Amino acid sequence: MVRQLVGISVSASDSGVGFGAQLGVRLSSVLLRGTLDFGPSTGRRGYVAATLRGDWLYPITDTTAVVAGIGIGELAYGFIFDDPVAYSTVLTPEIGVLYGKDRSLGRVFAGLTGFVPLGPVAHPRDSAGQAVVPPHVMLTVLLSL
Repeated sequence: MVRQLVGISVSASDSGVGFGAQLGVRLSSVLLRGTLDFGPSTGRRGYVAATLRGDWLYPITDTTAVVAGIGIGELAYGFIFDDPVAYSTVLTPEIGVLYGKDRSLGRVFAGLTGFVPLGPVAHPRDSAGQAVVPPHVMLTVLLSL
């Protein structure tokens, strides 16, 4: 079975409320996705994350599956449209639930994702002395279009 996953998402993280977009393909029990997430762009806790993720789906009913996987990506965080901004490569472990029939529009994915840095985390400061801070965890609700 091959199915597409194209959707828009709303997320809540320890940096604030954000939004995103995802594009993926489901091949039997494997879901491969590219994601783009934007956090609050004003203030020291803003972020933009672009990741590639591989997930395993375990069906529990005809319309519901548990999703578990991991991804890798790039994270820019801080004052996104101003300075300072820091960058980090991150692993993104994830667990969630995919709900809805495979052939219908409106499938919903709800998941919890962590951001695990693969190197040192920089905390540059702005002119007022505020250090930029990356997100650590994100709760996402995605609506498949």
